[in-house]
Amino acid sequence: MSYTKADLDNLDAQLRKMADEKYREFHSGLIPNVDAVFYGVRTPSLRKLARQMIKEDWRGFLELAWDSDVYEMNMLCGMVTALAKCDFEEKLSYVRKFVLHINNWAVCDVVCGDLKDAKKHKERMYEFLQPYLSSSEEYEVRFAVVILMQYFITDEYIHDVLQIYDGIRHDGYYVKMAVAWAVSTCFIKQREITLQYLLSCNLDDFTYNKSIQKMLESFRVSKEDKEMLRGMKRRKGEMSEA
Repeated sequence: MSYTKADLDNLDAQLRKMADEKYREFHSGLIPNVDAVFYGVRTPSLRKLARQMIKEDWRGFLELAWDSDVYEMNMLCGMVTALAKCDFEEKLSYVRKFVLHINNWAVCDVVCGDLKDAKKHKERMYEFLQPYLSSSEEYEVRFAVVILMQYFITDEYIHDVLQIYDGIRHDGYYVKMAVAWAVSTCFIKQREITLQYLLSCNLDDFTYNKSIQKMLESFRVSKEDKEMLRGMKRRKGEMSEA
């Protein structure tokens, strides 16, 4: 049975019933400057709904729902894309559409975390990401940075991943914060290699210091390493021109 506009309207009504006003106020405040309607549906509830939807006509849903101005509908589009059971090349065709519609960090990061098929198709996923890394669009770059962080901080890829992060020159705040998050994760998962990288990296001062800050905030970094990392922060008088 094909997905219809009436089905989409019913889904919208369902989302409104699932809304939590306090959560809407809280969560929308974490995602400023986004031109979207927030209902206030929590992420676990959306993921549960997405898992139900992929048992039905999820392709039909995606064709109708891409251009919605509702935050939760956009999140569902991403989740359905990530969780759907299909050939990986078909999935990537939907991922391309999803990336074009990313307009905030939350949708980007949640969906990247759900795109676990990337672990089974690493070479193809790595190839797929390359154009996004040099994109002028802030969230296209963030998408690629976060996917690399989620699935490629491994013995095989760590050197390449750090080199990629080192070469990103996008000025977008959400790109810089993604790189900082990713480098801190590299330190947690590949400490020795990342430490050597930090000693000679070309990260701009903002991204470098944010990386260190995120390591200092992590419970997975030892007290001894935190003491060392505090001494590695770039001070104003010592900052490079990178």
